[in-house]
Amino acid sequence: MANRSWLWGRLGVSLIGAAVFTLAAGTSGALDPTALLITIGGGLGVTALTFPRERIGRAWQLVQASLEEPADLEGIVAALKHCARVHRLEGVPALERAAAHADDAFLRTAIVLATEGRDDEDLAAALAGEVRRATTEGERAHQVLLLLGKLFPAFGLIGTLIGLAHLLHNLGTATNLAAIGPGLGIAVTTTLYGAVLANVVVLPLATKMHAHLERRHAIMQMIADGALMVQRKEYPTRIEQVLRSAFALPVRGAAPVASLTLASRAA
Repeated sequence: MANRSWLWGRLGVSLIGAAVFTLAAGTSGALDPTALLITIGGGLGVTALTFPRERIGRAWQLVQASLEEPADLEGIVAALKHCARVHRLEGVPALERAAAHADDAFLRTAIVLATEGRDDEDLAAALAGEVRRATTEGERAHQVLLLLGKLFPAFGLIGTLIGLAHLLHNLGTATNLAAIGPGLGIAVTTTLYGAVLANVVVLPLATKMHAHLERRHAIMQMIADGALMVQRKEYPTRIEQVLRSAFALPVRGAAPVASLTLASRAA
């Protein structure tokens, strides 16, 4: 609930900023519906023709996720410790029930895979495959925003050329400036809209999505390593120590320790 409130707060600020920009553009005469149609409609239309609907929908989901508060790594460690404790004391059925209440979807998947009787090698391969699948899916969705960041300026330039063509067509026969005004307005405003949409909206969102995907990859790797130790019935305190060292998390009640690789600590 707190994450949703924080997200809606961010979206509210963005909507207010967009409304202020639109109002300022309208009062200054810089708001041109034709230019907006060329720039936004052209960019979105080409994107819809380039990518399947599922990938565009996934890109929108990741944009929303990247605007939310970052996942709590301490919560992930605590959930893995709880699963390890349940597995050691109560067995596999209780572990399955405990995993069903985990907040992280990949954590639920990892624990389910760990309870299917796989050996360490098979479980590691299955978890690595899930991580690769999610990473590939995220990279494909990221390409949607990168393409939009290129298309908006491109259609801004196309709109400029359309406006100049209209301007030159009417320049020889115009008896006053009012006849050539629309073409000049389209030529200028489409370039403006394309630059603003790409550099103020789309590319910053693409950067945030990239950072979110990198962080998500690290979290999934942490969960995969923890699930392997849960399957081996490692002590919860050891799981916490290994994960904190491997992912450079501060030790509670002590100074931060130097980062060690998970393989060296597990050996």
